[in-house]
Amino acid sequence: MKYICSSCSAEFLKWSGKCSFCGEWGTLEETEEVVTTNSGGEKSAKASMFKPISDFSGKRKSVVSKERMSTGYGEFDRVLGKGLVEGEVVLLSGEPGVGKSTMLMQIVLNFSKKGKILYVCGEESPAQLNERLERVSEGNVKNIENFVVTEDTVVENVVALIEEENFSLVVVDSIQSMHSLQSKGYPGSISQVRLSGALLTRVAKKTGIPVFIVGQINKGGDIAGPKVLEHIVDCVLYMEGDQYNQYRIVRSMKNRFGSTNEIGVFEMRGNGLIEVGNPSLLFLESTQEESGSAIGAVIQGSRVVFVEVQALVVERESEGGPLRRVANGIKKPRLDMLCAVMSRKGKVFLGNKDVFVNVVGGLTVSDPAIDLAVCAAIKSSVMDKPLSKSVIYFGEVGLTGEVRGTWGVDSITKEAERSGYTDLVVGRMKVGAVKKINVKKVYKVSSI
Repeated sequence: MKYICSSCSAEFLKWSGKCSFCGEWGTLEETEEVVTTNSGGEKSAKASMFKPISDFSGKRKSVVSKERMSTGYGEFDRVLGKGLVEGEVVLLSGEPGVGKSTMLMQIVLNFSKKGKILYVCGEESPAQLNERLERVSEGNVKNIENFVVTEDTVVENVVALIEEENFSLVVVDSIQSMHSLQSKGYPGSISQVRLSGALLTRVAKKTGIPVFIVGQINKGGDIAGPKVLEHIVDCVLYMEGDQYNQYRIVRSMKNRFGSTNEIGVFEMRGNGLIEVGNPSLLFLESTQEESGSAIGAVIQGSRVVFVEVQALVVERESEGGPLRRVANGIKKPRLDMLCAVMSRKGKVFLGNKDVFVNVVGGLTVSDPAIDLAVCAAIKSSVMDKPLSKSVIYFGEVGLTGEVRGTWGVDSITKEAERSGYTDLVVGRMKVGAVKKINVKKVYKVSSI
């Protein structure tokens, strides 16, 4: 007999009112250890069954295809790795109201043309779900009889339903609303989320039916529940955006069957999410040449995205107080480092100035190749001289002030030629033969 904390999963040999690991009260649950004995009465473990891996080839119970299954949206398929894999479990998370349920509703409508869909309503009633369906489909719904809805949030009952029926897709919205009979914890607790996720993953692998799971996030921005939930699923997707920005970006944090560098861009409208094929047009809204603006290039998987980096440098009228370094779209420590490099190596003193940097369009960039565009925008703001909108800046800036090139310059060159740009400023790197673009190599940040 042992006791397990439903909050942190710590194990104890005897019961106590308070968990000594996480400090929660009344979370210890009694469990029994099941053991077997041999003929001599000694405890022994039952041998697990094993088979050659070739016996598991092509023997799924589901009727879905072995090939990649398209969601009907090229942007979403790009993030998944060209579509869903048989038996794949996808965890979709994001801020409240960002459009997770709307996105899944549109995917369900596409899958309903192929077979029966199961939607587990844990947060919405079927009537509310039907209103969303009418809004997204605009009244033009076909094969609606294939759209099956259940309000049962007991995960064992849902698993039994999945095993009995030949569904082509299952959507659970959300995992925090599910609860298992094997645990006494409340829905959304660590033990309940862990058990529910494990049971849904197991039935997906057994039947070959892909499962979408919606995961809520906590106040820190992480997926609520135990970290083990992210480990057992095949793909973890995060949807970015806010209520003041109509664009939504889906990026992969983990993907066993594809790249984690791809992004999908969607535009939120009244009738749902519309995929954006050329996101560079969204992030290059300004066409006028003004000081403090530079065009940078980043690589997201197989896609080249051009973004506008804006900088505003304000000189302080009075001394005192810490300097302000505000970064939107890039990490603040990166901006602090670039400001220090510009002050020491770039011939632009920022020790008495506040610096504000923004990546237009709400895109979050982690690629260090955006450094050169940030430095160019900062210097342009300080000198109050506009930069040409036909120039692309691409390179990583080091602490010594050296500008280094990164991989993918050939892809950027081809995309720049196709988009009509005339000049490319890069770091110390080899550039292939180009015809329509003038390439300028910058070795020190001071020569921008």
